[in-house]
Amino acid sequence: MHMNKIFSRRYLLFFFALVMLFSVGCKGGGDVKPAEAPEEVVKKFYAYVKEGGPTTLNEAYRLCDLRPGTLEEGRFKETVTKYPKDLEVKVLGTKIDDKKNIAVVSIECKTASSFGGYMTTTSDLNLSLDKETKSWKIDFVGDTYEESPASYGPGGGKD
Repeated sequence: MHMNKIFSRRYLLFFFALVMLFSVGCKGGGDVKPAEAPEEVVKKFYAYVKEGGPTTLNEAYRLCDLRPGTLEEGRFKETVTKYPKDLEVKVLGTKIDDKKNIAVVSIECKTASSFGGYMTTTSDLNLSLDKETKSWKIDFVGDTYEESPASYGPGGGKD
């Protein structure tokens, strides 16, 4: 009887470990769930750029895809300091392609016109999912634009 207790305990322990391992695998333990939605990253990026200054521009730079060779910090700062100071950005919507780990955030930009009044334009901003940091990164140089969900047409990505 004593041998049956040891065998049944080992069997139960093995079965429990197997169930735990299987349940972790079924939940997609490797899935990357960013802390911030793509549209929140875009809002934060433009808030930093609008504020200007070395610290906030550095924070804006860190929200971009910084793979080697994609974007030099000096060039980035030179570019964004030319943005109009009165630039207002409104997020219109987001599409996410989970298979390609790309998000497209549609934005509306409003700035004062030299002819009086305001000029409003709409644009799409691509973000890629950085699996290491589990965060969305702005594709500032346009590497992901050919594979963007916006080019799929209506219903191409998640709304």
